[in-house]
Amino acid sequence: MRRRAHRSRSRGANRHVHRNSAAFPYSALDLDRFRQLQRFAFEIALRVESQLQPGMSEFEVCTLIRAAQARAEVAQVFHEPYAWFGARTTLGQDWAPDVVTAAVVAAGRMAPSATFDPTDHALHDGMPVILDLAPVMRGIAADVSYSCVIGSNPTFHELDGGLALVRNFLLEGIRAGETLLDLYRQLDVLLAQRDWLNCHQHYPDRAIGHLVFEVGRDPDRRSPIPGMGTAAAEALLAAGFDAIEAGTCDPIWNDSPSCDHRPTPGLWAIEPHIGKGGVGVKFEEILVVTEDDAYWLDDVPPHVKRWAAAGYPATQ
Repeated sequence: MRRRAHRSRSRGANRHVHRNSAAFPYSALDLDRFRQLQRFAFEIALRVESQLQPGMSEFEVCTLIRAAQARAEVAQVFHEPYAWFGARTTLGQDWAPDVVTAAVVAAGRMAPSATFDPTDHALHDGMPVILDLAPVMRGIAADVSYSCVIGSNPTFHELDGGLALVRNFLLEGIRAGETLLDLYRQLDVLLAQRDWLNCHQHYPDRAIGHLVFEVGRDPDRRSPIPGMGTAAAEALLAAGFDAIEAGTCDPIWNDSPSCDHRPTPGLWAIEPHIGKGGVGVKFEEILVVTEDDAYWLDDVPPHVKRWAAAGYPATQ
């Protein structure tokens, strides 16, 4: 772990790293287990991408994801798999309740919103696609998103290149000691300057990221957050209550006052989601945040390899 942090610091000469007083809870072996599961999840996304055909529905694609997970004996998830096509890749104003509302839905006192769930929306040439899956294996959780396009779409390629900038922007902001609230707002400005939409504001609690952690087995009761595994949802809610009591950063990164803190050391699933003209593009992968540094769990996930092949710059 210390060797990796040292290597990461050497890549950013002369940058100032702000220290967080909370202890980083994972060993190098732990990080390798998370890394291997994240790679496995991306392998599923790439396998499903290779099977995409015009005329397939979101239902069918989610079935492919579930089948791939089942073949690997994945019996538990951080959240259910999702697939969105076309204009649905930009999400929508009324898609996401906040976590409190979601808990009310889970308790059966409010009708659920099915907008995130797969539909019979059919895939056509030129359509963007977002795949989102979060398997849990042996107590380790991954949460990844992968974007692709069937055929060619100039807007998709513009936004995909934009995500290369966003990935570096967020990393350097966290390394510089920005609070998550300030960084969220700065990203909004960056997107507006380029006429790109903030689509992650349509996730539950307007989340651009959240903590990922080890989870126990799902108990035999309904999840308090629809779409999430029971153990994962209960752990995320518990982490939120702990943050309130301790006066530390909320485990869900959004633009609320509860995120006016530097991120708690741990593993953060970062999922910036941008859009334009009915096209949405995102990635999701784990960022490692230690007491005095931050770096991506994996240097070259599939989207980064694609950006490198396309020659997209990582800085403005």
